[in-house]
Amino acid sequence: MTNTYALSPKEFQSVSALEAKERFTHFVKRVADWELVWGLRNESGWVAAGDNENNSGFPVWPHPEYAAACATNEWADASPQSIDVRTFMESWLPNMAADCILLAVFPTPNLHGVMVSAPELLAALEQELANYE
Repeated sequence: MTNTYALSPKEFQSVSALEAKERFTHFVKRVADWELVWGLRNESGWVAAGDNENNSGFPVWPHPEYAAACATNEWADASPQSIDVRTFMESWLPNMAADCILLAVFPTPNLHGVMVSAPELLAALEQELANYE
């Protein structure tokens, strides 16, 4: 597994309990800190998530343990895999924008995340990463 920050059980619980918009902010900050985005992947490829309005999205997390906690039910055969943030921003997000694919940012095991467009997530990541330059 790729190096990432240590995540205590207490932090896992408290961050998982945050409202979706607060988890979005946490996601952006942690991804900027560690320069990794985490998704779930199985033999068929990356998993997709849906919301209550039948929108489909690509779920992403700031840490493999949050992703692994969601690897249940139809995702039970999936495991966390990292994506370099620069590759994600330069290739994945533009391709998702072109294909009108939304992102489900930091869903919990209940699958409640923030559905955002690829340009919206790209802008948030660019703004946060600018603080590091």
